[in-house]
Amino acid sequence: MLAQTDDYKQRYVGKYLPVKCIENDPLDDLDIKNNCFALLIIHEGSVSLQVGERILNAMSPCLICLDETKEVKLRRKRHLVCDSIYFHPTFLNINMTFDRVHSPNYEALANIHDLFLLSPFTGGRRPILPMLDENQTTMRFLFSKIMTELNEQPDWYYPCRSRSYFIEIMILLERIYDFVGGRYVEVTEKAEEFENPNLQKAVAFIEAHHSENITLQDIVKACSVNHSTMTKLFKEEFGLTPIAYLWDYRITVSKKLLEFTNLPVKEIATRCGFKTVQHFSRKFEEQMGISPAVFRTQALARRRASF
Repeated sequence: MLAQTDDYKQRYVGKYLPVKCIENDPLDDLDIKNNCFALLIIHEGSVSLQVGERILNAMSPCLICLDETKEVKLRRKRHLVCDSIYFHPTFLNINMTFDRVHSPNYEALANIHDLFLLSPFTGGRRPILPMLDENQTTMRFLFSKIMTELNEQPDWYYPCRSRSYFIEIMILLERIYDFVGGRYVEVTEKAEEFENPNLQKAVAFIEAHHSENITLQDIVKACSVNHSTMTKLFKEEFGLTPIAYLWDYRITVSKKLLEFTNLPVKEIATRCGFKTVQHFSRKFEEQMGISPAVFRTQALARRRASF
């Protein structure tokens, strides 16, 4: 499933990336057992999959997260529009092998090194996650950016840059997974039916536009509630104001990009909504106590020592 294909130019010979993106995937070939994980982004229509002994019925818009432990077969589909990402966990980090991410102590290890938990894929209970409209827009954008980097390979940073967009997808997945709150989501359930729909819309808006110069007024307008109600919702759920949540999310994304890519700090700053490197460094140090460069060096050193 992850063998290199003619779709990729391979300008930089010797760089193998364990990831494959398929736009408008017909899902006729789901050979992922013992091979790779799969993220199916269902934009339109519906699909029924046989996953081991379990049947999954999914209706758009939603996400289906599958790991490599079971055979997956297409049972039926109707008016399906699906973008798929097939990947080995080592695409995120070389230390994330199949054995390790399935091991009993992986969660503790992941927390120590800020690795990705991959709970939507390995948790087993909720392989189907709902998407709000804003989530869907973000997924389309990030998927297209990964495709562009893999196909065009514009410079030596294309492996890191494609990984960086995938990292943003993983952060978004884990946020949606947390919002579901432990419930298994079946086809007929819509994101709007979960608790605090206005809060979910606000969070989705912030995370979709975190690289832009958005204001509290923009967030309020996107959710059709007043300032005081929005602030109350955020403080009750996160202990933060909406704008504080925005800055916190920017730092969260920047930390992952510093830890798991070699992208220049200037590019990371721009991607995360900071106007200058100096502004990014000041905000980062206020929250983390160290500069972005020192944070990156220390994170790499800890992983090397541990693994």
